[in-house]
Amino acid sequence: MRFFMSLIAGLLLIGLAPVAGAEAAVGAHSASVTVVSGKPVNPPRAEFGAGPASAKKVDGRPYFSYLSQPGGYVQDHIAVRNFATRPQMLNVYPVDAVTGSNGLFSFAAKSAQRKQVGAWLKIGKVPSGTVRLKPRATVILPVSLRVPRNASPGDHAGAVIVSLTSLVKNKKNTLVKFEQRIATRVIVRVSGPLHPRLSIQNLHATYSGHLNPFAGGVVRVSYGVGNTGNALLGASQQVTGQGLIGSAVRAKPAGVPLLLPGGAYKVSTHVSGILPFFEVTATVRLVPVGLRGDANPGIHVTTASVTLWTIPWLLIAIVIVLILGIIALIWRWRRRSLRPLDTTVSETPEGAKA
Repeated sequence: MRFFMSLIAGLLLIGLAPVAGAEAAVGAHSASVTVVSGKPVNPPRAEFGAGPASAKKVDGRPYFSYLSQPGGYVQDHIAVRNFATRPQMLNVYPVDAVTGSNGLFSFAAKSAQRKQVGAWLKIGKVPSGTVRLKPRATVILPVSLRVPRNASPGDHAGAVIVSLTSLVKNKKNTLVKFEQRIATRVIVRVSGPLHPRLSIQNLHATYSGHLNPFAGGVVRVSYGVGNTGNALLGASQQVTGQGLIGSAVRAKPAGVPLLLPGGAYKVSTHVSGILPFFEVTATVRLVPVGLRGDANPGIHVTTASVTLWTIPWLLIAIVIVLILGIIALIWRWRRRSLRPLDTTVSETPEGAKA
């Protein structure tokens, strides 16, 4: 019963999400639907689960995580459960983790070539790649991991996939083939120099304001977050806008998801209430975050800034008009002050009485 409730909770928490290709968001038991052709209508509900286990039962680990030297060997187990009241034929196979759309942690298709963890993993008792489960039955499968001697230091990722392939009808009433997958991720940290590092790439900012120069405008910021190290990292982030006048304004976009080494994630956000007085500086601040429980020495906060001109044209125009008006008044005043005095003298005949 504990096993049943644990796996049901995992499935309800993550859910089934249609994605392009064979991608699935990272999680303890990540689920996805891989459509081979066409678009299914009302696909059947997934009624199976998987998770790390001991030789006898599920043990509560959210995923497989190992620390190994090059050439290391690990033995483990995975539990596969059929929740349905009918028998099910399930596929079980290892895959590499890959960078999916917008840098999201994803898993390769079954047909993809395995080069990393997917090639290091072996699943026992499934020589044909499939396992048949009776209704409400559970099977414990041995999992082995052999790390190559030339494996590079740092984090490597893959998954054990448990999937169900079915045929359903699309809107054209044609049968289409699709695959529902549960991915139990496998994280392997190979010993050696660890370099956890995120970088802020292609930082751009634009400003849009109002005719009223004393009304705050909006700074729109876009950038990429790249994992340029060899450790799995996500990040919390903060974007600050600071003008020459006024206090700093901050925004906190959603956190950067876990990125594979070499992965990149695009961010677009905005900061409102910035006064357009000639210059605005937009600053991005990243605080790297690793897997829960990981010790990543050498993690540093990463910042980058960009400065842009925010010319208050209306204010400048008003100032110019005022200056021109003052100049005109001064000019008129000086012209009047320099006008020659009237020196005309009326002549009175000599001897005449005034």
